[in-house]
Amino acid sequence: MSYLEILLLILVSILPFYISIKKDATINKYFGISTIAILIIHGVINGFRWQMIPIYFLSLLLILCLFNNWKYFKGNWLRKIASGLFLFLLLGLGFLLPTILPVFELPTPSGEYQVGSEYLHLVSDEDENLTEETTDKRELMIKVWYPAKIKDEEKETYLNEGDRQGFAVKYGLPKTIFNYLDKVETHTFQNPTVADGKFPVLIFSHGQYSKASGYYALMEEIVSHGFIVLNINHTYESVGTLFPSKEIKFYSKEYDRKNNNEEMASMVWEAMEVYKNATDENKRIESVNHVLKNYFAAEITHRWANDIDLVVNQIPIWENATFLSNHIDLSKIGVFGHSQGAAAAGQATLNNPKISAGINIDGAQWGNMIDTFLSKPFLLLSSDWPEDHPNFNKYAFRNESASDFYRGKIKHSGHSSFMDIPFMINSSLINEAGEIEPELAIEITSKVVVDFFNKYLNLEKTNLLELTNQYPELEMKK
Repeated sequence: MSYLEILLLILVSILPFYISIKKDATINKYFGISTIAILIIHGVINGFRWQMIPIYFLSLLLILCLFNNWKYFKGNWLRKIASGLFLFLLLGLGFLLPTILPVFELPTPSGEYQVGSEYLHLVSDEDENLTEETTDKRELMIKVWYPAKIKDEEKETYLNEGDRQGFAVKYGLPKTIFNYLDKVETHTFQNPTVADGKFPVLIFSHGQYSKASGYYALMEEIVSHGFIVLNINHTYESVGTLFPSKEIKFYSKEYDRKNNNEEMASMVWEAMEVYKNATDENKRIESVNHVLKNYFAAEITHRWANDIDLVVNQIPIWENATFLSNHIDLSKIGVFGHSQGAAAAGQATLNNPKISAGINIDGAQWGNMIDTFLSKPFLLLSSDWPEDHPNFNKYAFRNESASDFYRGKIKHSGHSSFMDIPFMINSSLINEAGEIEPELAIEITSKVVVDFFNKYLNLEKTNLLELTNQYPELEMKK
């Protein structure tokens, strides 16, 4: 909450009791004028937002009482109790809503570069398998985050309409409910010139049914250290994809309903029963092997890995014919992802010879990784899952890599600690971010990502294991 919002909350908490005890028309009008002034100043400086509606309503009610010299608590004891309950309900909501859904501050990037962004529209000649139209082709929107030279460009608003409306639709909320995010200041500028020089390119794949670009804190920090990030939006499988025509394609619930069905649920249940009751590792591997290769998420992994291939194949074209011309080092391509996107990143690292290194951030490695091994540097970074959480990745990466392979964990973190969710939703009961401070989780994650790709793309002499000395919350082994 802003200082003016806190001041307004304190004022409307005190005034009902004051005007019920003191009855001075002159002083009451003074308080009424002051309340109106604070409301106006708050609207001008902070802007009104729906989370504060209970406080606005209470403010207007009290202004009415003040100018008419009315008591708030009046009448018999039953009426006074009802008035008190109504007051505490409004005050409770007025405190909780703006606290849980704040106008938050993103961490300031620490690198030497300013951050810019622009969108690229990729239209492939491959069939779109998630729609009923046989003529549909796979289309992707890619948000390009890049080191920038800033002149007079404006900073972009936090999340585009595809992300915002899709997130609202996911939870059955009004599509405009996240308009208050206009008040969140990003560190990303709209369509500036790319900074001088050539940069390694990293392809990023988001989590399933999540906001594709809901990773501002992580992206801004990584890009500020001299990387171009191609942030894929996997159409029909993010919350929403905004296209240049302004059309938004939302998550395909129909496709999910048909394919993520009872058969899939039964497969997982049976495999987990075998896993829990297995008396030796071979039986555990057998149960995990079947699920990792045949569960619905494995299909998504292969589809998204193919999306990554589409982007990789397009990079030389973009390097020659877009705003990125002469700014991409084609010999330095890495891939990373979160959750479902992490599995796609692992599969793409395995499949695509143009990708030099990859990172899986807190994702089960669905697909056929369990049957083979990597020949490239790879890092598996996980959150701090409870002991009873099945560790499928222990078996998926049992062969690790013929090159360097790292396993890391951020202690006290949760699955959403790598996203902006802990900033956007300030409640550990809801945001699944663990006990770690959101800023620290992002700092550690971005440091690991930057150092890893600096080592294996830029060939810098970096010892990733030494990061555990800098961050006690980080566990890392090779």
